[in-house]
Amino acid sequence: MVTAVWETFQEWVLSLGYLGIFLAMMIEGIGLPFPGDATLAFFGYLSSSGHLLLPAAILTGSLGSTIGSLIAFALGKRYGLSLLTRYGKYLLLSVRSIDQTVRLSSRYGVLVLLFGRLFPGVRTLSSYIAGIGGMSWPIFLLFSFAGFVLFCSFWTLIGFWLGENWPVIVHLVKKYTLGIVIAGMILVGLYFLKHILHKR
Repeated sequence: MVTAVWETFQEWVLSLGYLGIFLAMMIEGIGLPFPGDATLAFFGYLSSSGHLLLPAAILTGSLGSTIGSLIAFALGKRYGLSLLTRYGKYLLLSVRSIDQTVRLSSRYGVLVLLFGRLFPGVRTLSSYIAGIGGMSWPIFLLFSFAGFVLFCSFWTLIGFWLGENWPVIVHLVKKYTLGIVIAGMILVGLYFLKHILHKR
């Protein structure tokens, strides 16, 4: 059944083109149960096979995700934490994951919107938590969009570079996402440190 649903989804995206990308990622941005990372890798594969333009796929996915996150943000502002504690189970969210995201947001603020988009549970909850915490609309929009550009670029490029092998790699990358992100941040930090020391 899962295979049939996925095949139907592929046909839907191919028929709608960029509108399909926008709608699919808006669902992801709202926080509904949806495999956004695998979907983006599929968009990357479509880009590598000539069905989509890679920059347009990334931008459209980022915009769709951001619009969805604005809806989640508004719901968080309007209804507060009770919205998640009461209806979170329908989004497949546990009380533990809600508490963890609240703590992360309290400690790291906008960085959760920027880098937390790479992690499924945090990605789903961070928009609601930002609204509940009273973050301003401009700040949320800026960092949410930037975070989704990072998220969409990461997974779309994986699908683009790996072509038909994208499903296998998606499984491996999802398993080791935390390690990959930490390693990437360390490499970026070392690059800038080397650049600063070289200037001196």
